[in-house]
Amino acid sequence: METKTLTTDVLVIGAGLAGLRAAIQIRRYDLDVIIAEKSTGRTNLSTVAGGTQGIVMNYWSLSMPKGIKALYERGVKGGAWEIMYGKDQRMEEINALEQVPYQDELAEFGVLNPRDQKSYGPPGRMSWATTGPMYKYVQEQGAKLMKYFNITDILTLDGRCVGAVGFDVVSGDFMVVKAKAVVMATGGAGECWERNNTPVRSTGDGHAIAYRNGVEMNMMEYESFDAWIISEKDQPQYWVPPSYARTMVNLTNAKGEDFLPNYMTLGEGATLKPGDPFHIKYGTPVIDNVATIARAMAVEVLEGRGDDGGVFCDFTHIPEDVWMAEPKGIAGLHAMRNFDWETKPIRMYPGALGSWGGIKISEECETTIPWLFAGGEVSYGEDLKYTLVFGVRAGRSGAEYAMNASPIEPDPAQVNEKKDYLKRITSRQENDEGNPRAIREAVQKLSMDKFGILKTEEGLLEGLKALDDIRETAREKMYAEDPRELRLAFESECMIDCQEMHAKAALMRTETRGVHNRLDYPYMDNDLWIKDIRIKKQNGDMKLWTVPTRPGYVKVPKGRTPIMGLKQMDK
Repeated sequence: METKTLTTDVLVIGAGLAGLRAAIQIRRYDLDVIIAEKSTGRTNLSTVAGGTQGIVMNYWSLSMPKGIKALYERGVKGGAWEIMYGKDQRMEEINALEQVPYQDELAEFGVLNPRDQKSYGPPGRMSWATTGPMYKYVQEQGAKLMKYFNITDILTLDGRCVGAVGFDVVSGDFMVVKAKAVVMATGGAGECWERNNTPVRSTGDGHAIAYRNGVEMNMMEYESFDAWIISEKDQPQYWVPPSYARTMVNLTNAKGEDFLPNYMTLGEGATLKPGDPFHIKYGTPVIDNVATIARAMAVEVLEGRGDDGGVFCDFTHIPEDVWMAEPKGIAGLHAMRNFDWETKPIRMYPGALGSWGGIKISEECETTIPWLFAGGEVSYGEDLKYTLVFGVRAGRSGAEYAMNASPIEPDPAQVNEKKDYLKRITSRQENDEGNPRAIREAVQKLSMDKFGILKTEEGLLEGLKALDDIRETAREKMYAEDPRELRLAFESECMIDCQEMHAKAALMRTETRGVHNRLDYPYMDNDLWIKDIRIKKQNGDMKLWTVPTRPGYVKVPKGRTPIMGLKQMDK
């Protein structure tokens, strides 16, 4: 494994929306920047997610407010993932103030129609219309984009971040990057679950790297699940993206019942008429009920009212020209192309989409390690508005630190130690237990079974024990015969660390709130749980503790609120 060394002012890890926007910001300071991307640059969640909607009014975002104050309040009171009153109000204020100006600025980078990328772009690649032009623009501005460069760890000296190491996924060379500042923009960890709506490379690398280096983590219990993922045998688990046609779905259980009214509060004027668009049928926009719909589907299946592991989504009454009226509708048809949706309902069941929690950051995207910054899904927030806002802030902070910093030579002993970690994996012989793909799949299956949408104390404890067994196997047996398999092995170890953090935080939060569902605690408890769960590696162990969620002017109601459709079970 040959060693190659690079030097830059700022290293950005990840080439999704946050990483690209951070790099653009850094180049405005006339600083050198390297973007390390472990794949092609097109396999991040930003590329395949929805749009960067802010203050936009259409059928998909009927609840989107018309003013900054209302936008802030919507974020605090829940937003798409319904984490009601559980988010940092200062961070929500920043997001509300800055998202629209930064959305509009995307036009300067060649992005067309930046206010509503859900309505622009090729089928199935909706936000490539945003990241694609930025991908080109950032390189034109002088950033060095290094594809197939898998960062595996950061370098520290005297408690400060001084660079990172990794390997070239094509050549296998060991790479050392000396940097005055590092921006972590590695995305989420949705791939940790067997059912997911994420690119294959979304394995929580940044979460795991940060945790291993003693960086403080936050809100790791919150993983969003998207409801609209195909669950038919012998069919790919494709996501049917949001479109007007999709809002007209008739969602039923195996008994033919429309079950959603049992789980959510209907809005004024709800028709409950089959075939009506969601916001008319239920009187509330679908975007405000993402977590509720996923929870409802999962409960119906758990309680025996599902069919073969899913619920029925009936699109048979929707004319094809309604789907064909917009790119995302065409993408929906493409996802269902192997199924006769015109004559029979299609089964669906939720899958993991995005990580709300991650690295604890300040308002300026500082982490608890000096000179290491973070933005995007690896830090605070999950959807593309947060990714954009905190990507800008992370890039700006990294640049301002780098402008006033002198290069620091990494500790050679630490560099060799991190190289030896990779060499241990590549030096092992192929064996029955250590196949990295099999280990990855074991984590995914375990996560869906024990750490899925609906959690219990018993299931979480059982899952954590099984995860320890998988970790031991990976530590002792996992091998890699080539650089691509080494990437797979590294990702598998990251997934194990991410899922331990997720499960232990979920075990600690004894309530249900938004995307976090505890069947043994079927209520939102504002008296006990307006708190953040922090995680840190300390003396080799995982330490968890709570701190009050930072308040703002939105008052949090007192008491417990029962969650519709969830029944109290024995603890």
